[in-house]
Amino acid sequence: MINVKQYKSALDRHNALAMAKLSKLVYSDTDAKNKKPHEAYILQQLKANDSGYRNVTGYDRNTAQGMLVEHDSFIAVVFRGTDEIGDWVDNLRAFAVSALFGDFHRGFYESVDGIWSEMEKDLNELKQAIVKDGNGTKHRRPVFFAGHSLGGAMATIAAAKYINEDKQFTAVYTYGQPRAMTRSTARIFNAEAKNRLHRFQNNEDIVTRVPARVMNYSHVGQCCYIDADGQIHTDPGFWFRFMDYIEGAVDSLKKMTSLGAVDDHDIDKYIAAVEKWDYDE
Repeated sequence: MINVKQYKSALDRHNALAMAKLSKLVYSDTDAKNKKPHEAYILQQLKANDSGYRNVTGYDRNTAQGMLVEHDSFIAVVFRGTDEIGDWVDNLRAFAVSALFGDFHRGFYESVDGIWSEMEKDLNELKQAIVKDGNGTKHRRPVFFAGHSLGGAMATIAAAKYINEDKQFTAVYTYGQPRAMTRSTARIFNAEAKNRLHRFQNNEDIVTRVPARVMNYSHVGQCCYIDADGQIHTDPGFWFRFMDYIEGAVDSLKKMTSLGAVDDHDIDKYIAAVEKWDYDE
């Protein structure tokens, strides 16, 4: 059982692990032809380790998928990424679109919009419900956003929607996400989010390096960088990340393995790093 601290917005390793595992489970398809998250299977997996989980609602609209996860203590809004790295070719062709308080990657923004209307309606109902937590205390549950890959970009944009409407959320946890907004928009997001977004980036993960900075895109939030040895560093300098990338790339070539840039994108790599993380809180 992972002890989620539902009101902690600052970086927390328990929350990071819980959201990483949810970001993996959202990839569980209903069947070979139905990409909607498998609600019954996911809930079964969650309840096997924590009886506090109540329900899972999956969404599948216009090639975008996500789920709402209800726990006695919190609500998690989780988005899923693409199944194949090759799908990024299409994702990277789009220009920015003006929305909310700035400019966002059109493809990522439209992916959120594809399922957001239905998700938000259900989310609003869950937020208003007064439930009892594990201690029997009645309360309204706080909200987390999470996702891996494209799902991380979608989680970031969903949080931006909340920020734009002055709605409250506890934190955002993303794993291997691409850049989702322009540099000027990122500044506004960071000022409003106030260190509530925690972005994990694994060594050579190629997806975290797109869209390129020269296209005026920028990352947001606190960077939690996983080095070639699986150690996590918070907000490392650019030079440290660059040198570690070179070291990892050379190591991959020496081992004659597949490019680390693709291998490092695997959500299991992120989960493994967070599981062994000895973070001093």
